[in-house]
This record gives sequence, C-alpha cells and structure tokens, in this order.
Amino acid sequence: MPQIKKVRTTIYNITQVGVDFLEFNERYREIRQNFKYKGFECYACGKAFNEGEKISLIITDKGNKTVCHECGTKFEKEMEAV
Repeated sequence: MPQIKKVRTTIYNITQVGVDFLEFNERYREIRQNFKYKGFECYACGKAFNEGEKISLIITDKGNKTVCHECGTKFEKEMEAV
C-alpha cells in the first residue's frame, strides 16, 4: 500500500527553567483542562504526571511548557553550563 510519511522537527530554545514550579493536582487539572496544551505530561520525555508530583516549568521561544522534575533539573544544569 502506498504511503507518504512526513516528519517535522521543531527546536525549542529554552530561556528559563523553574524546577518544581507547580504541583500536579486536581486544581491544576481543572484550570488546564480546556486549554489546547494541557500540560498533563512532560513535554520533553512524555512521562505522564502523577497526583501530587512536583512539575517544572520551562520558558521557551515558542511558549511555556511543563516538564518533569528530572528533565527540569537536566535543562537547568545545561543552562548553567553555558
């Protein structure tokens, strides 16, 4: 069967990192449920957030994104090294 496959790569330049910026809870889900970008999983690695988990916020040139603690810490260290 013929197929067409297109892959798009988007580069996000991170300007700031807020490690453990928020707590993933019912209130967060209520606020974000009607947004296009819900932020219910790590934007970098795709890990779903668990109830009560501390999540980090990254500021990019294409908007703010939520990431897990591990990815937030990794990005923070990379920024310090620059």
